[in-house]
Formats: sequence, structure tokens, C-alpha cells
Amino acid sequence: MTDISREITWAGGTHTFDLSNPWVRRVLSWRGIAGFSPATVAARFEAQSYGAEEVERIIELGLIGGGTPEREVEMLLDAHVRGKPLAPNVMLASAVLSALFVGADNG
Repeated sequence: MTDISREITWAGGTHTFDLSNPWVRRVLSWRGIAGFSPATVAARFEAQSYGAEEVERIIELGLIGGGTPEREVEMLLDAHVRGKPLAPNVMLASAVLSALFVGADNG
């Protein structure tokens, strides 16, 4: 399988985001992202028709898939995503989601 993890500097540190983790892939196949398939969410991002729930869920699943402990994920989401301006996190979520379609961009 192609490596689609991305190391991204965010929230005061460098974090690994990976939507290809087997557990995350199962979640995506069962529930999608806020009820939408990853491809549909990518199209919604392209059309600028996304919601806060999609942005948060991509960041959450990406961090979990990248190996961040769930307790730390919750702290990061509380501190940097939930109730915060959407635009900076849209850019992050878009980068994490796009890795599913174009692969890693760590270089």
C-alpha cells in the first residue's frame, strides 16, 4: 500500500496524520466522514461546502491513524479545533484528506 501519512506542523508541534491506518479505514468504510464518503468530502472541500464536523473528524481520524493517543487527540481538538475559527483547520483537514488521493507530501 502506498504511504499516505503526512507529517504536518500544527498546534505547536509536528504531528503524523494517516487516514490509511487499518482501523481508520474500517471507520471510513462503515461511517464515512460525517456520513459522507472520503471522495464526497473531498468534492465538498473543493466546492467550499464543508462543515465543522467534517473538518474535525478528518483531523481526529488522521491523528489517531498517525499514532497519537486518543486522550492527546481529544486535548488537541479541544485546544485547537472545537470552537475555533474554521479556516486554518480547513487547510489542515484538506491536506490530510488529499493524501488519500495523491499520497504523501512530506518532502
